[in-house]
Amino acid sequence: MRLAMLAGCLFALMVTTQAGWSQKPAPVELFNGQNLANWYPYLKGKGKGVDPRQVFSVKEGLLRISGEEWGALTTEKEYENYRLTMEYGWGGKVWPPREKSARDSGLVLHCTGKDGAHGDSWMLGLQVNMIEGGTGDLSILGKSPDHTFQSTCEERPASGKKGWYHKTGAPSRAFGPGDRLLWGDKDPAWTNTLGFMGAKDIEKPAGQFNTLVAECGKDTLTVTLNGKLMTRATGLKVARGKIQFQSEGAELLIRRMTLEPLK
Repeated sequence: MRLAMLAGCLFALMVTTQAGWSQKPAPVELFNGQNLANWYPYLKGKGKGVDPRQVFSVKEGLLRISGEEWGALTTEKEYENYRLTMEYGWGGKVWPPREKSARDSGLVLHCTGKDGAHGDSWMLGLQVNMIEGGTGDLSILGKSPDHTFQSTCEERPASGKKGWYHKTGAPSRAFGPGDRLLWGDKDPAWTNTLGFMGAKDIEKPAGQFNTLVAECGKDTLTVTLNGKLMTRATGLKVARGKIQFQSEGAELLIRRMTLEPLK
């Protein structure tokens, strides 16, 4: 009888343990709405952890990146294989010398190297551009040959020149440092001017919130904005690293930031 009971308990424990292994990891709230726990600042000319003007702060439940100084807010930890969902909006404040330029920031993924490695402001990584009229473009920070990707795209006129626009089903092209993949319906007449909005832009104007999703697979990145596919990259050599937001002359407000681990 005792042996039977013991066997039953061991079986129940084994089933419970196996079920626990199969459960999907819980989402991670990267922003808790109260403070900058698990993040640290880096400012050009000042270094890590020094932010006397509170370029990065939390006010009334919002993470505020003032944009007043060039630099970054970076996670303490590294992440991989996840879906990052964030709700953000442009604030009204802009700073010289970019007070007449399109509001600009950036979400940098899979960050590697030293803080300030690029322009004494940012780490090396794959940048989901956040700029009026161009949010969802992909580019690379730094000149490391490790940060490269591929994407299906087609070449079309872009701001008086030519550019590569993401297009599902088109031939694939390799992108490296200095290249930029444009989101599919980006206005070909885009200019770097404050408040720019193209005919097919879906990013909301300053003062309203947007939902940006960056899904990072084992070697892929898919970016959607307000439910629309913007860009997709494949063949990433680096698919793990810290997460970073840029301060680059414009006020950015974030009210939610959730990281959901993928199986």
